Amino acid sequence: MRVERFLGLFGIAALTAYLFGCGGYGGSSITPPPTPPTSVTISPASASVPANGGTQGFTAMVGNDYLSRGVTWSLSGTGCSGATCGSLTAMTSSAVTYNAPAAVPNPATVTLTATSINDSAKSASAMITVTSASPQAAAVSLTITDTPAAGIALLSFEVTLTGATLNPGSVDLLSGKGPMQIEVKRLETESAFLSTASVPPGTFTSLALTFANPELTFKNDVGTTFAQCAPGAVCEIKPMGALTSTTNFPGSGLLIIANSPTGIQVDVNPNTILTGALGVDFTLAGAVSVRELTMKPAGELDDLDDLRGAVQNLDSANKRFTLHTTNGDLTITTDGNTRFEFEECAADNFTCVQNNQAIEVDAELMADGAFLARKIEFEDEAEGDELEGIVVEIDDAKHFEMVVLNELRSVNNVSTGNPIIVTSNSPGFQVKADGLQVPSLLQGNFEGATDTSQLLPGQMVGIRLAQPANPGPPVTVTANRVRLRTTQFTANVKTGSVVPPNFSVDTLPALFTGNNVRSIHVQTSSDTDFEAASGVSGLADGNTLSLRGLLFNNGALPPEFVTKKVRKR
Repeated sequence: MRVERFLGLFGIAALTAYLFGCGGYGGSSITPPPTPPTSVTISPASASVPANGGTQGFTAMVGNDYLSRGVTWSLSGTGCSGATCGSLTAMTSSAVTYNAPAAVPNPATVTLTATSINDSAKSASAMITVTSASPQAAAVSLTITDTPAAGIALLSFEVTLTGATLNPGSVDLLSGKGPMQIEVKRLETESAFLSTASVPPGTFTSLALTFANPELTFKNDVGTTFAQCAPGAVCEIKPMGALTSTTNFPGSGLLIIANSPTGIQVDVNPNTILTGALGVDFTLAGAVSVRELTMKPAGELDDLDDLRGAVQNLDSANKRFTLHTTNGDLTITTDGNTRFEFEECAADNFTCVQNNQAIEVDAELMADGAFLARKIEFEDEAEGDELEGIVVEIDDAKHFEMVVLNELRSVNNVSTGNPIIVTSNSPGFQVKADGLQVPSLLQGNFEGATDTSQLLPGQMVGIRLAQPANPGPPVTVTANRVRLRTTQFTANVKTGSVVPPNFSVDTLPALFTGNNVRSIHVQTSSDTDFEAASGVSGLADGNTLSLRGLLFNNGALPPEFVTKKVRKR
């Protein structure tokens, strides 16, 4: 109801005079209530962190934080500087992870400061005491060793690892990092890093693993409805079953010696884990195995290839940076042997690396848990909405279907394992050579494409989204770029095909045979990495191989595969 209905002009004037006379709102002598001051708190306010592998998470809260801008983080110490104080990873405007230095500084206290972005005069600090290192760091990686059940084209097998415990002693190998999502299907030829933990000396007899939330995407090629999936359909299911596994170390157990780093590698075998009706049982014999990694002369434990993410916390003085990925942050170091593949940067050295770039890294996991880059390859100027997945169907000249296996960053309405329909909107077709010697004809045909004619079910591609994904169902996206990525699959050496440096494979996964591809011709070169074989001459008819490389549609001829890695089973 309007004020004028109650007050005449005289009443309004009287009221105004009253307010001014009493110091009410509107007088020139009156100021508005003061803005509450900004305040910063940090938690925990103090912590003890062991050197050489110890970590500690911190959070900050800002009171009266305009636009919720949060804080910046910094480290300082009277007895250290730069890396000798430690490092910060997983930085956000409200949280950070502190990583202790390799040695205890003198004095051993380091100060972590959180400073308000809105008001740089307001900050809070936590006092960190760096203690003597625990005597052992064990690097844990995860690999896959087999193919899925016959007749089922396994496209994605995602599971969350919630615990990894050495016994006796209940030593947490995840170092408190919590649940870690793993896309198992991507690991036929590679390893995935999980964590580095400090483990006391002693003998450990077993490793207990706990899993959660298994999700399976497959194409039903058995001809009848299977696991409630229609023939020929691509289905995404959440199988039920036993999700714990305890694996014994061979012999008398795993011996951890003080100050002698080592590594443990876990093999997950979905061919055993998946039951006939596509349930899961991690308790079955052979479902999970474990072995101690052998340290190589240079201190390397394992190779980790195709690590993709965004550059953060660039440290030009020490030639290192944080690689921010959807699965966590990794500190990447470089040395004089690191190769830099940046087409637009003539320097070909660390100066080419810039914050926020999207890059791909091939790295060595060192015994102390560090990541030493062998190769750093430029992807994009900035992290974008890019999905990587396996092609499962070519619908027409402008549409194809794929299953998502990786995201450069989290994309709204899309998750790993999702089948999606892609509309190609005048896309640029590119080949990510990944250091391989790709025949010019194959590369020219793919990069000269204007439609889906060069795509093939079974190929791994990366697509850049032109607009937000439509949640569907089905999930649909529009791509303005399609990049050929390295494909992984397992097959057998075709009888009579070995003619160095090339050979052919057959007994292919169902995704290929279901599309009338019976064999694939494999090219190798000096860039090909052979594991458990001396080279092509070390292969024999019928050998089972896991392969990684670039897969090209070759028209009426069998597809051509330019190989980066051959793992003999």
